[in-house]
Amino acid sequence: MSLSPIKAIPIQAILWDIDGTLLDSEPWHQHSTIAVCRRLGHEMSDADYANTLGIAFPELYARLHAARPMVLTFREWADAITDIYLERIAEVEARAGAFALVEAFASRGLRQACVSNSGRRVVEANLRRMGIPHFAFGISRDDVTNGKPDPEPYLLAAERLGVPPEACAVIEDSPTGARAGKAAGMLTIAWPQPPHLLFEAADHVVEDPAALDWDALCGLAERMAAD
Repeated sequence: MSLSPIKAIPIQAILWDIDGTLLDSEPWHQHSTIAVCRRLGHEMSDADYANTLGIAFPELYARLHAARPMVLTFREWADAITDIYLERIAEVEARAGAFALVEAFASRGLRQACVSNSGRRVVEANLRRMGIPHFAFGISRDDVTNGKPDPEPYLLAAERLGVPPEACAVIEDSPTGARAGKAAGMLTIAWPQPPHLLFEAADHVVEDPAALDWDALCGLAERMAAD
């Protein structure tokens, strides 16, 4: 793989995924989803759930419904899962290092927003749980026609911020979200939790986003990117 310079403007905004990136919430989503699916006769193991990481609820519902017709509508199914998640929201903790990075970006004057594949109820509850004043807004799956991996959610966030897509950096924990960020033409940083995840669409795959050279990313007219 060769490296070549690509003309770029400095990063002006950070667009955060929430579940698994800002919040260590995936175990709670896993518990809620498995509980509802099993209640409806769909056996789902922890490994089965792990394979759905980053997949939007409508697509997951469609897969399950195709395998065995659901007795609940999509909305009823999604609401049942959300209800269980919200019952335990007070137990959801921040991902280690995430909030410190939010503060560091704020001190640089970078604009920040959240872009999630979760529904509006979950996004609003997560934003309240975090209680961070630096996020301009949160985009939910309900705000767009096409969720991740489509670029629509990230492009909508850039539009609302008034920042060009190429001046945005995306921080994601899933390959699905990273694909969305890259498709939107944004600098995409993968910060996975499970070590086995493969990212075909990401500019950087890191153990800690704080280790990146943000001085360069936020201040140089050119950056290096993989061909």
